[in-house]
Amino acid sequence: MPMDVSRLLLEARQCLDSGQYDSATSKLEKVLAVVPESAESHVEALVHLGEILWQRGKYEEARDILKKAQELGEKRGYVSLSARAQRLTGNTLIDQGFGQLAERAYRTALEMFESVDDARGIARAYNNLGIISVDKGNFVDALRYYEQSLNMHRELGDEVGTGMCLNNIGEIHRFKGEYELAEGLYQESLVGDTERGDRYGQAICWGNLGAVSYGRKEYSKAEERVQRAVQIFNRLGTRDLVYVEIRGLLVGIMAATKRFAEGQIHLDAIWDAAEGLNSDAADIICNFYGGLLAQRQWNLSFARKHYNNCLELSKRARSFEFVLLSLMQLVEIEMLHYRVTGEDEYLEAMRNTLHQALDLAQRHNLHGPLVELMVLNALFHVESQNPEQGLEFLAEAKEVCHKKGF
Repeated sequence: MPMDVSRLLLEARQCLDSGQYDSATSKLEKVLAVVPESAESHVEALVHLGEILWQRGKYEEARDILKKAQELGEKRGYVSLSARAQRLTGNTLIDQGFGQLAERAYRTALEMFESVDDARGIARAYNNLGIISVDKGNFVDALRYYEQSLNMHRELGDEVGTGMCLNNIGEIHRFKGEYELAEGLYQESLVGDTERGDRYGQAICWGNLGAVSYGRKEYSKAEERVQRAVQIFNRLGTRDLVYVEIRGLLVGIMAATKRFAEGQIHLDAIWDAAEGLNSDAADIICNFYGGLLAQRQWNLSFARKHYNNCLELSKRARSFEFVLLSLMQLVEIEMLHYRVTGEDEYLEAMRNTLHQALDLAQRHNLHGPLVELMVLNALFHVESQNPEQGLEFLAEAKEVCHKKGF
């Protein structure tokens, strides 16, 4: 009986979307074994296989497969498939911290999608360009791209794309400290992922919801949510960048609740995953949480080393979020070092780092980080023997909290 290639490809796509990567790979390999390279279904199978390798954090292997798919697609005139391979190549690059190369790939893919009026491809590319804009700290452009992508996905009835956009818009609101808005968007995405049986999507939503609770310092709730995400990743066998990012939250939670031994277990786990990814983005996350765990145990020199590593990598990868987060933690480190030693060089370093962080938060209208920095600014003035000025900054921080509902 002849193989039903179209059915196999559809089933493979469904398995891929629900995180059943082994089943999807098995079906795709069957297609590749019997369909000639010149056939459109062969190129489509390669694109799906490249996507699975990307999701699993096997970036070099993914790029090799996607390059072959792109070349075959261009040779045979399968423009949309070639563009998809180009866009997914961008995904592998951004996960490794190569933002400029990723942006180039996304813009090339967008042009290709537009040339054949591929609405779904255009919507996906807009979403990717939104991620690039976030990494640059350009939240206005990011929201514009995300909202364009969201509207197009909804018109197409593309629930997977809709869920991605909801999560990404939620990320902007969470980083700005607008937790209620972020929570609502993540919950909406979670409902859709659950109805579709998309386990990978559910893991992302639970991790993002955990990040909201972590930001609110609701550590018990945060731990419960993040653990649900990690359990799903474990069942899927996923050790990609998203796994590193979400499990990293558990390091932060353990540090905040002084469960340092447990925190070290989670830190070791994300370092192990990062080593297999060859990714600056993963190393950024590991260094940040390594610094956080060391700081909470008063190993200030070790924490400083990790935060500086995180800052250097973040600047190289143009990861705006972790540039700001690293600077904020370094402000705390300088203050703590000054309190321990009484040496003015630490107070001066605190002032300089604080001004850099405040400038970023104010320029990008990030109220959540701004409140924390205003409190640190108040503490700086107290340490500088200027308590009256410190009280003024605390009053300003309180006013911002009141206005924003923090």
